[in-house]
Amino acid sequence: MVTRPMPIDETLVEPSGWFAVQLRYAYLAGSPPAVTLVEDRVVLVSGSDEEAALGRAVEMAPEYEDDYETDEGESGTIRFEGIVAIKELDDPPSAGTEVWHEFMTPDPARPPGGGDDEGEPLPPVYPEEMAFPRAHDD
Repeated sequence: MVTRPMPIDETLVEPSGWFAVQLRYAYLAGSPPAVTLVEDRVVLVSGSDEEAALGRAVEMAPEYEDDYETDEGESGTIRFEGIVAIKELDDPPSAGTEVWHEFMTPDPARPPGGGDDEGEPLPPVYPEEMAFPRAHDD
């Protein structure tokens, strides 16, 4: 008897149609304008594929541009700089759906993964009142 291998389905997960897109904005103030702050915002966009989602993100990005005033009373502008990253959600968004994750190392001297360059140093949690202490350490 001859057995034939079953065809392998290339799709491991059905596309959700939703993407988390990391947008970068520069806060400009002064004369001549200089960047005083950089902000990354993660927004959810729908799209049939990554290219469609990127198009939607680029269309909506200017909606977050704005004028502002510094603490010193100087006029400033928030300007869209570009897209940093895009990640497809495994599931459509609903309460509790994970939209983003990154791996970070708590000790800059010990990179995660046994010495590779993946991950960033663990940033502090702000505001501090949001850094809830654990009930116990393992």
